Amino acid sequence: MAKVFVHTHEKGDSEWENEYYPFSRVPVEGEFLTLASDGEWYKVEMVVHTPFDREIHAEIYAVKVDHMKIQKRKLNTEPTFSFE
Repeated sequence: MAKVFVHTHEKGDSEWENEYYPFSRVPVEGEFLTLASDGEWYKVEMVVHTPFDREIHAEIYAVKVDHMKIQKRKLNTEPTFSFE
């Protein structure tokens, strides 16, 4: 398990939440993550690998996103027109 220092925030907000989490691998830039089964979704903006630190494998910075909008766009679940 990779121990990752996760920094999260809302877009336009300079207040960061900072916590450590174990990941099976270090998330990469552009991926989405959630920190709880019913938690908010975040998009990884930046990854800083920290090979000099024995305590953590990386730091990631992520911004809160609207998971419903992401799912609709990625899964193509927008309503389609019907001529019935």
